[in-house]
Amino acid sequence: MDLKGKIIDLSQEIYTGMPVYPGHLKTVIFTHVSHKETQRSLGTDFSYQASGILMCDHGPTHIDSVSHLSRKPGAPSVDEIPLECCITPAICIDVSDVPHQHQFGADKIKAELERWNLDIRPGDTVLFYTGHYDQYYGTPEYMTHQPGLTRDATEYIIDQGAVNFGVDCTSPDMWLDKTYPCHTVCAEREVTHIENLCNLDKLVGKRFTFIALPLKIRKGTGSPLRAVAILDE
Repeated sequence: MDLKGKIIDLSQEIYTGMPVYPGHLKTVIFTHVSHKETQRSLGTDFSYQASGILMCDHGPTHIDSVSHLSRKPGAPSVDEIPLECCITPAICIDVSDVPHQHQFGADKIKAELERWNLDIRPGDTVLFYTGHYDQYYGTPEYMTHQPGLTRDATEYIIDQGAVNFGVDCTSPDMWLDKTYPCHTVCAEREVTHIENLCNLDKLVGKRFTFIALPLKIRKGTGSPLRAVAILDE
């Protein structure tokens, strides 16, 4: 299959002890059976090994379901996210000059769209390069020092037609604002988003194809993703 474009991996590595949002389940990967054990139990020269994985459905690079955010009966779970919202045209804008633990609004987004000669079209995914992963990953600050979208910033991208959006940090909300304005709008408007992306610096100012498929977890509140961008050559 010729995808006719450069593929950029946007997913963070999954490993024991990886950073997770405070309050979420830690990630643990363990050996379930080893080659030595299975060779002994089979009694032949054939063997295999397998691992167990314990992690939060909001641990690594992942997508939030509406049910993660909304208390409304029947709020869509992760297995009910339309795949049309996970394979989309997309853009990436640069908000890396926003100081950590600060918020940015619709005016910042409009200015960056004008700067890069981009627009948000119906059906788009909008990715925000905050630079937070590049600066803080592997430090305690990675979990708490991210900038965040305001309510009007979130409403603006949805009003323009965005069906999905994502950030290269643990949350699209600033850690210090416990009203969670971005998540609140997502619950109200039933629009999902993606957290813990990486390599967004390679996409700034570009339009591309975005693919980020969730696992089909029955009634899940989120799901790990293997997110990629496909750039036209």
